[in-house]
Amino acid sequence: MQRLTSWLAASLVLGLTGTAAAADNTHENHFATIQVDGKKIGQVHYTLTYDGEGQIESLKTNASYSVLGFEVYHFSQDLTERWQTGELQTMDGHTNDDGTKYQASIERKPDQYAGVLNGKDLTLPHDAFPNSVWHYQITEQSLLFNLTDLRLMNVKVSKRPESVKIGRKSIDAERFDFTGDWQASLWFDQDQQLLKLEYKIDGRDVLVTLDQP
Repeated sequence: MQRLTSWLAASLVLGLTGTAAAADNTHENHFATIQVDGKKIGQVHYTLTYDGEGQIESLKTNASYSVLGFEVYHFSQDLTERWQTGELQTMDGHTNDDGTKYQASIERKPDQYAGVLNGKDLTLPHDAFPNSVWHYQITEQSLLFNLTDLRLMNVKVSKRPESVKIGRKSIDAERFDFTGDWQASLWFDQDQQLLKLEYKIDGRDVLVTLDQP
């Protein structure tokens, strides 16, 4: 079975850097449901901390799930990100992708990101943006990096209006289709909050949907 790291880096690695919708909030908890082929397999929980200007200054993510079928597939991930004025400053993360482990960290330096993946040093350019699907600014990027394995990915993005149905509610949204080294479709509402992610890998239909409060 092909590993699901690519889409999990999209759907489970959450990195928001934009202005908070409610600047007076200092902490927010969010949940999202993960489905594969129409069956719920897990949930994402993430906590955001805002500064006094309503900018996100830290993000902690925890996600785990299992796929039952011809094989049993397990995934777990813990990430801590710190941001300042809309720019990622540091990230530390541990991922267990069905027994394959990734220990990754990055730190923003004056000219580039200094990274470490499983004990090996690497660098990333400042114009590379984390593939953080929960951040609207991802829709404006042409170069991404995977927060699980720090791999660079060239992408193209197209958009069109399209409503999203969550539960019984239909929400006006924008759909963004990513092609190239990373392929996915994202839907954001008028407040630039991600509502839904769709992805296909290894013949499986993946759907991640924001849970309603």
